[in-house]
Amino acid sequence: MLCITMRKGDYFLIGKDIVVQLDTLSGSRVHLTINAPKDVPIVRGEVLERNGGKRPDCVYQD
Repeated sequence: MLCITMRKGDYFLIGKDIVVQLDTLSGSRVHLTINAPKDVPIVRGEVLERNGGKRPDCVYQD
């Protein structure tokens, strides 16, 4: 697993087509902007789990 420290405006690439940018910091919340091809599904973890999906093994829980 990769852990990245970022500042507002910083971004990283996943492959050639997916860009994740730190947009806003607001208290304990972080707003990310994700630019990915339309055929790449992006699902929030809480939605995945609410719909019966399994939390990935690499995701820790507070």
